[in-house]
Amino acid sequence: MNSTCVVAIAAALAVAIVGHGAPAFARTVRGGTAQPLASNMANEHLWHLRAGLNVAALSCRGSGRETVAPDYSRLLSRHRGLLASAYAAEQRKYSGGMDRHLTQLYNRFALQRSPGQFCARAADVASEAAAMDSPTLARSAGSLLARID
Repeated sequence: MNSTCVVAIAAALAVAIVGHGAPAFARTVRGGTAQPLASNMANEHLWHLRAGLNVAALSCRGSGRETVAPDYSRLLSRHRGLLASAYAAEQRKYSGGMDRHLTQLYNRFALQRSPGQFCARAADVASEAAAMDSPTLARSAGSLLARID
């Protein structure tokens, strides 16, 4: 699968997964009470992490590469609300430039110098992220992103 195809599929999946009814701003839940995420940067880290793992789930298959898709799928299910909030924040931030931003973001992950190493790192990160609760993932997104970026 070429990188252009991966980018197009990843972008379509991102929109389909989070839908359009996302909350007005990012929230995590602690003890039953909704709390805003610390910053727009946390939302950006979270959405970029999801994008990188999306590309990995689609491209890390066969040829001795570690599979990412099962843990990525668990991540999407477990953190659906958190990811929807991060997407809504990205939409507000980039407004009319969202398509261009997403294309650049997916290309950044699709064009790896060492796909095997990217897949191995992404598999580890996806497994860790899928096991976290949403508040922990929100706090850890930046450091997890740095491991696959």
